[in-house]
Amino acid sequence: MDKNVDFNGYSPYDNLNFDPSMNDPMFNPMMQYEQAYMYYRYLCMQLDYKIKCKEYERLNSKDNRRIE
Repeated sequence: MDKNVDFNGYSPYDNLNFDPSMNDPMFNPMMQYEQAYMYYRYLCMQLDYKIKCKEYERLNSKDNRRIE
């Protein structure tokens, strides 16, 4: 079979297994999903910590009022 001269000897089908998104981790969808999930977990943990701190402050403030 003759080569197509429109591609100057290069066939776009020569390298079918090449996926540019898999070579660069910044564009890998699975890595982006995992990073977003970890960030979501971090924010949830931070929010839970703030809520627990507020609850602890409320408990201590009620105890101080009872003693006084």
